Amino acid sequence: MSNLHNESTGPEGTIPVDEAIAMTQNWRAYIGTSKERFSAQSYLIPIIDFKNILKYNPDAENVRAYIGLENVNDPMSSKLIFVPIVDGKDVIYKSTSENPELSSETDSNIYDVTKVCPPFCDVNDSPLNQ
Repeated sequence: MSNLHNESTGPEGTIPVDEAIAMTQNWRAYIGTSKERFSAQSYLIPIIDFKNILKYNPDAENVRAYIGLENVNDPMSSKLIFVPIVDGKDVIYKSTSENPELSSETDSNIYDVTKVCPPFCDVNDSPLNQ
């Protein structure tokens, strides 16, 4: 769920659920119709994603990573979208506020602040990028 400014109502690192849905649909549409080569090599993932996944989902047994595109025609707008898994199911909404007045069962529990390489690559020429 997002607010009027399309910002996530979940903790830092989350994105609105409707944005995540659109991005994963963009990815499937791109892969299904594009003849272009997908050239992303890696993704830079802020540690806050992992910290908040663990903080707000202590019962999660896994995290599922989806691939999404911010722009359906631009493969370099790709993102990794992280969703905690409980009992084998995606937990896309979760109450995350300790303040009941601010808490909502529709807070986003989908994380993504990732950046694609290139251009966000290891500046030390990691052998993993070669």
